[in-house]
Amino acid sequence: MRSLILCDTTFLQLDDAVPRLEEYQAVLNSMGEVDFIASICTAEKTYQQSKYDVILVLVDTLSHPMLAFIQRALSVKPSVFIVNANHWHLQQLTELLTCGRVTFVPESLVASRLSHLVNLAKVRFVTANHTLNEFKKLGDEMKQLKLIAQAKLIVMDQGFSEDKAHQIIQQQAMQKGLTIAQMAAQIISLMTSKTVQQTSSCSAVSENGAPHFGASVHKVSAVSVDV
Repeated sequence: MRSLILCDTTFLQLDDAVPRLEEYQAVLNSMGEVDFIASICTAEKTYQQSKYDVILVLVDTLSHPMLAFIQRALSVKPSVFIVNANHWHLQQLTELLTCGRVTFVPESLVASRLSHLVNLAKVRFVTANHTLNEFKKLGDEMKQLKLIAQAKLIVMDQGFSEDKAHQIIQQQAMQKGLTIAQMAAQIISLMTSKTVQQTSSCSAVSENGAPHFGASVHKVSAVSVDV
């Protein structure tokens, strides 16, 4: 395991900062390699270039720059963060903990608890990541369903039933090697693009009587389909 200890000037000014750092480093050393950084700017560069399993953030007062760094780090390359602070603003702390991937320790962190805390933080991180991924997956599925619904309305405007419209989109997706959501997005794009509006070219009719989206037609006055 590779760990990073990151602290700021508010922590280094504490009377017990040095002995606490030595104790924390000893515990993390027993678990693997440890780096120590006392600058957010340096931490930003190092974090982008290196892979850390655990980042221990030590501050007396949780500042906006530190909070912003943690949020950027989590958005770019998520890692297990353990944050220890004596003072904080409630709103900032709420923002920090919203993602569920950060473990927060108020007031003094006892070194003897650190190894157990690291294990707990890892479990919370994995659980939160799984939950966030599930939410993202659900959000993507909802977006796809919305695209398909919009595309079906476009096809239905040409006189097809909802079931037939869905079948047409599905068939053309198979013909083009696309997912039905990708095909739906193409249909919507074609119907709303400026070029299509100017040329009144939104669909063509294939041999089986179904509208074939994506074809280039200079003028379509009406679409007559035998179903």
